[in-house]
This record gives sequence, structure tokens and C-alpha cells, in this order.
Amino acid sequence: MNDAGHAKKMLSVFAIIDRKDSTRPAYWMKIGSAFTNQDGSINLYLDAFPLGPHQKLQVRESRPTDSPRPARAEPALTELEP
Repeated sequence: MNDAGHAKKMLSVFAIIDRKDSTRPAYWMKIGSAFTNQDGSINLYLDAFPLGPHQKLQVRESRPTDSPRPARAEPALTELEP
């Protein structure tokens, strides 16, 4: 809890990607997390940085469905011997 007596809320950062086909809704890709500081400012922790013209970022309160998906099962890498 912070000094105001409120628990810090975890926020999610999304890149909103407009599709070429305007009849389809925009795609929201989670690219990081954010946290509110005591003074009201926000720290962003980005796992990706959107590139391109007219990129939009949206910061929203996290939901359980925003958690990262598990990685695909891939064969384990073996250590290389010297």
C-alpha cells in the first residue's frame, strides 16, 4: 500500500494497431506494464516499442486475461561442451 492507503494497481500498456481493412476492428497488442507513482506520474515498462506512423498506446487497468500467455513448448536446448 502507498501513503494514500490504496494498493498500487498494475496497469497494462497496449499498442493499438489499425488494420488495412477498415471493416475489421483494430488489434490491441499488450506490449508492457505500467505503475502509478505517489505523485500521480506513471512509469511504463515496455517489452516492445511500436514503430510506424500514427501509433497509439493505451494504458488500462490490468485484468486477469491480460497476463502473458505461456511460451510454446519447444525442445530444450542442450549445453554445448567446450
